[in-house]
Amino acid sequence: MHMSNPADHTDKNDDLLEQSHPVTALSGTVAEPLNGLRIDQAVAGLFKDISRERAKKLIAIGAVWLNSVRTQIVSRTVRSGDMIAVYSGRRGASRYYEIDPANILFRDQWLLFYRKEPGVPTQGVVCDNYNNIFAGLQRHLKQQQKSPAYLGMHQRLDLDTSGVVLFTLSPKVNRSIHYQFKDHRVKKIYRALVAGNPGFSELRLSNFIYRHAGRYRCSDTGPGKQAVTQFRMLKAYDGFSFLEAEPETGRTHQLRLQLAHFGNPILGDRLYGAAHAQGPGRTMLHAISLSVVHPVTQKKITVVAPLFQDMLELIENAAGGAPAAHAGTALP
Repeated sequence: MHMSNPADHTDKNDDLLEQSHPVTALSGTVAEPLNGLRIDQAVAGLFKDISRERAKKLIAIGAVWLNSVRTQIVSRTVRSGDMIAVYSGRRGASRYYEIDPANILFRDQWLLFYRKEPGVPTQGVVCDNYNNIFAGLQRHLKQQQKSPAYLGMHQRLDLDTSGVVLFTLSPKVNRSIHYQFKDHRVKKIYRALVAGNPGFSELRLSNFIYRHAGRYRCSDTGPGKQAVTQFRMLKAYDGFSFLEAEPETGRTHQLRLQLAHFGNPILGDRLYGAAHAQGPGRTMLHAISLSVVHPVTQKKITVVAPLFQDMLELIENAAGGAPAAHAGTALP
């Protein structure tokens, strides 16, 4: 049995970097006495601090991996030599998240736009495949249709970032949406509260983002992949500013890294904001609108997600009002 690093699995666990409590893991090899047992029995037999009842909950939430593959089937049997890993996050095996139907901004038989709440992953992480937007929407659709529903994911937002996220409801439209994202034909606009005053009305930033020693970094000359964003000042306040950002590329943590590198990190950003992370309880970044060409009607569709109350309160407390921030859903 040994401790392991959950970040070794896939890049989709970047959200784990945001958590103040690290994810831990136990792993072990199935020996002959456990051969042929159900996986919940094997987990309880391998790890003395995990009861069979808790093992069932961990399996159900997606925290147990068999031979490097997540398994959520309690009745799955194990064989001698199988490797079992159990990951534990700050909320353990609790099921705390369900989607809010009021946050479904637009839905037809092909597309679904959801207003992602801050603090909830877009998709599952290594220790939890239940408490996320994707799984929550799957449960909601299944409950409505009384049968498993198709849901396709083509983008994600960081753990603390809120705002509009697009999902497909039919595999027939996946190709169109995939290539719109790949070819940068999807227009994404964000709103951010940043430390200080950047000193521009408009600025197009172009630099490079790369990964080193498990962390993403930003550089003016490389290495890495080019990241390009158009920034606009909306309003300057005492100690912070309200910006709009339109990324032309889609690099991981792009806006957060670029703004921190420029000297005006996003308020509440614990990963890149250093001293400016104090105060807000999360990264003050919101995906306010998303525009795509509808893959069936071929008409442009723009969906706008209102800011959440935490960002609105910071603005209103500073200025007695929220400039251009109470937008609703805009559809053609």
